[in-house]
Amino acid sequence: MILSYQDLGEERRHRIKAEITTEHPASSYGQPVIVLEDGDALDLFSWTALGYQVVRASKKEMAALAKMGLV
Repeated sequence: MILSYQDLGEERRHRIKAEITTEHPASSYGQPVIVLEDGDALDLFSWTALGYQVVRASKKEMAALAKMGLV
């Protein structure tokens, strides 16, 4: 999926590839996490503070994001 975010103090939005997985150390008890292209998990604080938005995602990814309460 493709997400976009806006660094604090900037007007321009940046795009980044991401995936939803349970196969990451940040996932516990089978809870899915969003993993960015650099391998780091995206936390809720960053999602909110940087204004993350979904640019492109499959129906399955959108359903997972909805289940996570992010869309």
